[in-house]
Amino acid sequence: MASPPFAKGKASSLMAEFEASSSHRSLAKLRDLDPTAILLLFTPVMVPAGYLKDQQRTSDEDAQVDSKAPTSSTSRAALLTTDPFEMLGIALSKQHSRVRHVPYVPSVGFTDTHDHFLENAHAVLVVSCEPTISAGASPGADLELTLAKQAEFVGCVATELEESGRQVPMVNLSFGGDEWENQVPTYSRIWVGEKYDAESVVNVVKLVFDR
Repeated sequence: MASPPFAKGKASSLMAEFEASSSHRSLAKLRDLDPTAILLLFTPVMVPAGYLKDQQRTSDEDAQVDSKAPTSSTSRAALLTTDPFEMLGIALSKQHSRVRHVPYVPSVGFTDTHDHFLENAHAVLVVSCEPTISAGASPGADLELTLAKQAEFVGCVATELEESGRQVPMVNLSFGGDEWENQVPTYSRIWVGEKYDAESVVNVVKLVFDR
């Protein structure tokens, strides 16, 4: 099986890396979606690597603009008032109005709820990512298990689609370090950056919709 395409962090580089791949063929189908078609987005319930730093930077920049803003650093809890992947879902919905964003818990896996949404989808994006590691903590086996569980979920989605025979395009968008490449099956997988942040979301949208 061919190795998954790799990106350098910019939308133009992402495009160049997968032009001849199965991922490119899946995206070509996705870009031809009818406006009434449902684009299903599955994302893991976790804080992706890079997200908190990006949110902290944005918060600090806002505080510098607003002289009345508190000078203390934004707490971790305050930064997590919403699903981190809501940003991606909103960005995608600005390009295609019928986006259905459905989270999944890696340790729980593929459920009947996911199956229900999948049955009605016309195209599928599944996000897998490297989670944020707490300061001073050692990733170890917990990280490997988290990555393996995400890979298992991606595999379940791919299997369900294949068994349905509906020819629904599916792409696995992967955030995180290259070192866990082998943890995720390579069906239509695109590595979209080492971290999940506002810039990578912009690049993903450009990649998916070629706009």
